[in-house]
Amino acid sequence: MTEAPGRRAFLLPRTIPALALFVALTSALVIASLGGLTYWFVHEEIEKQIDHRVDIETRALLEYDRQHGFDALVEAVRIRDIASAPGCVGYLDDEASDGDRSMGYAVIDAAGHRRAGRLDAAMPPPGWSEFVPFVRPDGSRAIAHGVNAGLSNGGRLLVAADRTIVDRMDFVLLRLFLAAFALLVLVSAGTTLAFGIAIRRRLRAMESRASAIMAGDMTQRMPVAPSTDELDGLARVLNRMLDRIGVLVANLREVSSGLAHDLRTPLSRVRAKLEQATALVTEPAQHALLDAACDDTDELIQMFASLLAIAEIDGNLVRKRLRPVDLAEAMRDIAEVHRTALEDAGLSLAVLTEPAMILGDRALIQRIVGNLLDNALVHTPAGTSVRVEVAMQERQATIP
Repeated sequence: MTEAPGRRAFLLPRTIPALALFVALTSALVIASLGGLTYWFVHEEIEKQIDHRVDIETRALLEYDRQHGFDALVEAVRIRDIASAPGCVGYLDDEASDGDRSMGYAVIDAAGHRRAGRLDAAMPPPGWSEFVPFVRPDGSRAIAHGVNAGLSNGGRLLVAADRTIVDRMDFVLLRLFLAAFALLVLVSAGTTLAFGIAIRRRLRAMESRASAIMAGDMTQRMPVAPSTDELDGLARVLNRMLDRIGVLVANLREVSSGLAHDLRTPLSRVRAKLEQATALVTEPAQHALLDAACDDTDELIQMFASLLAIAEIDGNLVRKRLRPVDLAEAMRDIAEVHRTALEDAGLSLAVLTEPAMILGDRALIQRIVGNLLDNALVHTPAGTSVRVEVAMQERQATIP
C-alpha cells in the first residue's frame, strides 16, 4: 500500500522559517551525534590504554613471582614504589616522569597482611575492577582502575592506575565539544536563516508582481536575476506564460472589438428602418410589433456596447478612465431610471444608500447595476421586493 504524496509532503516544513529551523535542528542533531561518537571513542581508547598498561605490569609481576618467589616480588614492588614520583599513582598522569609512568601497587600475603605497595586502598574483589577507591598521600580521595591477581603462595597482587586522566580528558573533550557545537550551531543557524531570508525576499518580490498582474497590470513580469538557479528558472517560465496570456488576451480583445464594431453598424441601420416602418404603419397591432422589434434591437445594440466595454478592459486603460464617483448618487440615478418599469411589472424598488466616494467609471458601474435590474424585471415574479443598497464596510464601498 503506497502512501499518498500529499501526506508525505505534509510531514515536511511548509514555510521558509520552519524550513530554516528544521535544517538548523537537523544540523545540530548531526553535529551532536558526531560529537557524542567522538567523545565515546576517545574515552574508550584512553581506558583501553590504561587497561593495556595495567595488564602488562600485572603479567610482568606475576611472571616475576613464579620465577623468583614471593619475597623477591615484595622487594621488586618496593623498588617500583621508590622509583616512582612521590604521591603519583597515575599512568599518563602529568606528575609522572617521562621515563617511568608509575603505577600503584599492593601486595598481600596468604595471611591477609600487606607486605608491600603504597597504594592506600582496600583490596577489591579478584579480577578487574573499574572503580577502586583510594586515598592519595595528600589526603584527597580518587578512583583507580586495577586488577586483583592471585600469587603463587596464596597471596594477592593489586596493580592499579589512577582514572584521573580519563576524567580530565573527558572534561577537556566535553569542553571542546560544547565550544565547537555552539560555534557550528551558530554558523549553521545563521547561514540557514540568511538563506531563508534571501529566498523569502525573492518570493515576496514575485508575490508583489503577481498581485499587480491580478489587479490588471498585464505589463508586469516576474523579476529575474542574472543567476541561473531554480527560482530564476521558475520566473522565466512564468514570464513566458504571461507573455502567452497577453497575446491571447490581445487577440480576444481584437476579435471582440472588431465583432462589436462590425455588428453595431448594421444593427443601427435596422433600428433606423424599423423606426421608419413604425411611422408608416397605421394598424395598432403592426405598430406594437414594430415597437417591440425596436426594443429588441436596442437591447442588441446595448449588448454589443457592453462587448466593446469588455474589450477595453485593460489594467492601464481602465485606470486612465477612473474618476471620483459619488456611488450613492449614481445608484439613485440608475434606480430611478428603472423604477417605472419595475413598478409596472408589479415589483417594488427600495433604494438604501450611504455617502460613498470612490475612484471608478460611473458609466460602467451604472451599466452593471442596470443589467441586474433588467434581470430582476425579467426573471422575478410580481410582488418581489428589489433593493439597491450602498454600504460602507471598513472604508470600502459595497453594493450588496
